[in-house]
Amino acid sequence: MYYKFLVRYYIHEKELLNAAKSYQTIYDELNKASSDSVLINALDASGADRKTSFENFVLYLLISTYTKEKVDLLNLVEKVYPRELEQEPIISKLVRKMLTFELMPMDEQEIEA
Repeated sequence: MYYKFLVRYYIHEKELLNAAKSYQTIYDELNKASSDSVLINALDASGADRKTSFENFVLYLLISTYTKEKVDLLNLVEKVYPRELEQEPIISKLVRKMLTFELMPMDEQEIEA
């Protein structure tokens, strides 16, 4: 896939926000293809690519530099992908913590609470 090559390029160039947007495009395309059973069998028969592309989208978004575009995308993640965030509770908590204007604790147990 073209976007997988873009991800590799953006990671090499340390453009993590663009890598996150590429993973978002991959995830959205796999979701659109889910209505076409022949296409989804060719692209992602097990569903693993869909799950990992969403996780990578959010994780690369979280570790990218803090910009207004990043905040806009995090708000978009909360609004557009609530089901996916329900399936990934730790990622959901990290997104919520990043959107609050408080300092995040470094202790993992405090993040999970």
